[in-house]
Amino acid sequence: MDPVRSSLSSGFAATVVLLVLLLIADVFLSGPDLFVFSTFMRSCAVATSPNCGLATSTATLLTFVWFLLLFAIAWPLLFAGFTWGLPGESGLTHGVVFATIVWLGYAVSVFYAIGMEGRTVGESIPFLVVTFVAYAIYGAVLGGGYDYLAEHRTFLSAEDEGV
Repeated sequence: MDPVRSSLSSGFAATVVLLVLLLIADVFLSGPDLFVFSTFMRSCAVATSPNCGLATSTATLLTFVWFLLLFAIAWPLLFAGFTWGLPGESGLTHGVVFATIVWLGYAVSVFYAIGMEGRTVGESIPFLVVTFVAYAIYGAVLGGGYDYLAEHRTFLSAEDEGV
């Protein structure tokens, strides 16, 4: 399978896994408040629709659409373009490294929101730990799936050196 289709296919699978893990984490950590998805609510704020309150169906729909576009399409395509430059020898390693970089962006947004939204560092640590684990699993599924479906490592792989 070509790199684009393999990255999108593995990205979709990884997004489903990530979504399930984050929803489970939300149930145990915050009840009905989807705090893990709050960083994706920025798209609703940009739309400035009167139906974009935090508990509205429009906000929830926009949040999930934004989440799917980002994790099922944008990140996998970026991963496919840069997997050769990430440290490690396997797709699993590349995926986890890539997901860690993505998670760092999430962590910065959480630390930025501390104090502004009434959260403390102590309250944020469980979310950061859970999301790090979920993102690492996302990366492992993304990288492993990409390697499996693309049937190659990268253009810099050892298989290509003998040609």
